[in-house]
Amino acid sequence: VFGYDYNTASTLESDVPEQAIRLCFRYGITTLDTSPYYTTSEKVLGGVFDKVRDEFPRESYQIITKIGRYGRTKADFDYSAKRTRESVENSCKLMKTDYLDGVYAHDVEFVSEQIGGAGQEGFTVDQDGKIKQEDMVRWGLEDKDAGTIRGPGDEKILEAFGELFKLKKEGKIRAIGFSGYPLPTLLRIARLIKHHLEPIDIMQSYCHHTLQNLTLREFYPLFVEAGVKQILVASPLSMGVLRGAPPPEWHPISPACRSATAEAVELCKAKGKKLADVALGYGFTSVKPREAKAGRDTPCVVGLSTPEEVHEAMMVYHSIYGQGGASREGRLPGEGLGEQFKDQLELEKAVVDTFKKHGGLNWTWAVGV
Repeated sequence: VFGYDYNTASTLESDVPEQAIRLCFRYGITTLDTSPYYTTSEKVLGGVFDKVRDEFPRESYQIITKIGRYGRTKADFDYSAKRTRESVENSCKLMKTDYLDGVYAHDVEFVSEQIGGAGQEGFTVDQDGKIKQEDMVRWGLEDKDAGTIRGPGDEKILEAFGELFKLKKEGKIRAIGFSGYPLPTLLRIARLIKHHLEPIDIMQSYCHHTLQNLTLREFYPLFVEAGVKQILVASPLSMGVLRGAPPPEWHPISPACRSATAEAVELCKAKGKKLADVALGYGFTSVKPREAKAGRDTPCVVGLSTPEEVHEAMMVYHSIYGQGGASREGRLPGEGLGEQFKDQLELEKAVVDTFKKHGGLNWTWAVGV
């Protein structure tokens, strides 16, 4: 994550970004996620791509960036066709490429209309992890409502995607979609775009495939039905909730979840493990249920800035899914791995049970800027 929000200027101006990217590519991590919103990220990446080109030509890695969000307030969102095209062209210029492998409309829920409390805090599934039919109606997710434009926000989204599809046909983008948080809103928008234009290629969901929130598993087949070809999952540590230290003060997580986090840290420590490693070990699994016939496995997006962070993430991955030999097939916490992963499985289940006991399992925070 090569922006000022996570790194100092001196770090970004050093050779640390180049070292981190070279290491990622050598490990086989070849898809990078960025955004104009991440301050200097695209510019830093452009400089790195120049330096590593001798070892890693452009066709050896994938770049996914975003359009639409350019600052911290609602006034900083611009989904107009003109700004969408300008943003894509500027991203290509900064990252010194003729094309982008993927482009998301960034944080689409801040532009779309909010229907039926879909962006409010609370639970989008019941205690058994199931979606209630009355909620589907409330969120505007009945089949008959798929093409319903709810207001000017929805119109802005369709305008942006109209331009993105043009850019895709021109060969400047290979895949288009959106990123966002509240799953009911994302599903409604995916259906809306499919109805008026065509299905989206990619979607990034964050904080809904974690040991604190497993909601994406229930929504997964609905996104597949909406024509979403590839779902990527981000923030397996729930934006710091599962990092092993108290969640950041700014984090919108509930007090119940904060209490559960503190208890989960001690549970892992008693077994000689770190909560972050246990959470990441689960986060790397696919959301796609093993029994599902349709859809693709879901790659995991992890924020990394330094070679040390790259090594740490890959150590967790390889301990289970590399040298450990386990499958990334979709599974529930505490299930689906061999006996050699007994501690990992027991702790996954213990962490989930802890959030459930405190009333924080599958709790979703409110949308807000």
